[in-house]
Amino acid sequence: MRWGSQPRRAVSIIIRLGTRYLRIVGPIYGLYGLGMALYFATQGFGSVIWTVTANAVRLLASTGCALVAIYWLDLGATGFFVAIAGGFCVYAALTAAAMYRVKEPSAAPRK
Repeated sequence: MRWGSQPRRAVSIIIRLGTRYLRIVGPIYGLYGLGMALYFATQGFGSVIWTVTANAVRLLASTGCALVAIYWLDLGATGFFVAIAGGFCVYAALTAAAMYRVKEPSAAPRK
């Protein structure tokens, strides 16, 4: 394989896509971190079913919105990235709601 201009072009395309991804999704990573922190908090309470469900809903929402953005709206990679960011927002909102539902630990503390 010869390393001519094509690999350099491919690298520049990858860098542009990565930059666009980080500009769209990067600011939203804080919400994903919030969702993960709340997930670990519900582990401490012994009630993770709602936060695990929130993550499943995030995956389904991101997938569904990405498919709509790419195939129906013809938004390409930008639509895909927006769908991922939207899924992170949904995850944060649902895990916050799940944490609000958990009032106290489900098991008695050990002595």
